[in-house]
Amino acid sequence: MTSTATLARLGGSLVVRPGQQPAIVGSRPALAATLLRGQPPQAAAQRLPLLYSLCGQAHRLTAELAVNTALHGETPIDPSSQRMLEAETRREHVRRILLEWPRLLGNQPVRPDPSQLHAWEHSPQQAMHAWLGESAAQWLEQWDTEPFSALNDWSQRSDHWLAQALADCRDDAHALQLPVHALPLAGNTQALHAVAEQLRHASDFALHPVAFGLPCETGSWTREREADPQRYASVWLRLGARLAELARLSLPQPSGLALGALALGPDEALAWSETSRGLLLHRVCLERMNTRVLISDYQVIAPTEWNLHPQGALAQGLANMSASDPGTRRRAELLMAAFDPCIGFTLKLDEVPSEEIIHA
Repeated sequence: MTSTATLARLGGSLVVRPGQQPAIVGSRPALAATLLRGQPPQAAAQRLPLLYSLCGQAHRLTAELAVNTALHGETPIDPSSQRMLEAETRREHVRRILLEWPRLLGNQPVRPDPSQLHAWEHSPQQAMHAWLGESAAQWLEQWDTEPFSALNDWSQRSDHWLAQALADCRDDAHALQLPVHALPLAGNTQALHAVAEQLRHASDFALHPVAFGLPCETGSWTREREADPQRYASVWLRLGARLAELARLSLPQPSGLALGALALGPDEALAWSETSRGLLLHRVCLERMNTRVLISDYQVIAPTEWNLHPQGALAQGLANMSASDPGTRRRAELLMAAFDPCIGFTLKLDEVPSEEIIHA
């Protein structure tokens, strides 16, 4: 087996089956504990980015924060870590929009140029202005006031390919209405302690996590700074929230993504960061053996694990579709673009798999 095939296998895979139960089959194996148990604390920041390569920087920063908090108690957030998290999140949003949205949102006569990735790395403010046709601050002022009107007005008046793609999919995507059950964890000490307790005692909790007994979703529309995540109840507005966050992250001084940690007791901590796909959690438990400190347990809950819950909004939205409806493939792809799982998936309709495996 090649190294690429091995990594794909370790990353897990999904079969997405609109109109069927269960609508999502497959998952990613929980490998953090197996990979790290008995290793020195610094191994977490070294190895986890290799396993979770799409948001490797976020995993490294979160692992460092979890380990340092377990070792030393409350750990201040390094401003440079905040900037690195923001840069990776911006980069991942751009990559997904340029490389995946043209196909998932619908075929466009004007194809985006992947070389724009270079411009985004060096001049994000100018790159965002080129996309929006106005300053990000102006665009966000309208978005924050009334998201639907802002997105609709811009997508109708702009000749940018992304505006046209969002305009073309508006009716289908906005008709997909899914109540938002936002993940209430970042900065919520009570909820974080409850999740940590579940991680200690339920071996499969990290695969199908819940908060306060409910499946929750996480994404650009459920950030700690977001006062009203319920207003993004349509798939179209969830897509818009990703664009709005990209605009926010292109500002000279972007409002920070959540990055923090909580000491759970001696040698145990929980750390979190807001990534492009949602909230990432790491829990570490250390053990001291004479002069050595080793990892005794380690768990990761990536955003995809929350969003793939069998009773979550994504699964229910897919299950409620009709497998025989000609428009189902398009609606399913829009739904997957909004939730953006970090696991490759195969879309299956009427038990006939598509030829294309989408590597998210």
